Amino acid sequence: MLDQIHLELGKGEFLYLLGGTGAGKSTLLRILSTEELPDAGTASLFGYDLAKVSGTALRAIRQCIGTIPQDIRLIPDFSVLDNVALSVSLGGRRALPAQARARINDLLERLGLGPRRDQMAMTLSRGEAQRVAVARALVRCPELILADEPTGAQDRDSAWGLMDLFLKANLTGAAVILATHDREIVRRVRKRCAVLKSGRLLLEESLCTY
Repeated sequence: MLDQIHLELGKGEFLYLLGGTGAGKSTLLRILSTEELPDAGTASLFGYDLAKVSGTALRAIRQCIGTIPQDIRLIPDFSVLDNVALSVSLGGRRALPAQARARINDLLERLGLGPRRDQMAMTLSRGEAQRVAVARALVRCPELILADEPTGAQDRDSAWGLMDLFLKANLTGAAVILATHDREIVRRVRKRCAVLKSGRLLLEESLCTY
């Protein structure tokens, strides 16, 4: 449960969200991804109070967010390509514009998934499935990226590959909130951080020394 959280993030900012298991990181990310509403207080995205927006405005807000949850939620009997394509078009790959298809293929190659694009999601390892979730989140060039332990199932090379994609998206103007336990990443890529403990924000720094 979150308690008295006050946090602001501007366009193009990058924030590490730190804290132990049960600290509230995933809950905060679910609120920011519009999956949940806070019991009290206000959650605002792009200038809109999430408790007051219309259904149409909420759908538009969600189109601007790329979410990478810990529970990856791929459709098991869809291919890798089709799982990512659904983020762009409900018609799947058949309805994809050429530009969207090219971006999906480029992301899958960058994530080491090019040879797996036509395999069913159920055949993937957890690390591979996690990278598909990253492709699905980034394919629409979101304005806000919410990543919950996105490197948790990755080897070092894959983890740094993911960080490279997040940093490049950030350089083009996307705001990024990355919940992580990975101290090496936090030490080597110095960014602003917020530390949660038992649902409370105990520390916020412009440059993380975690």
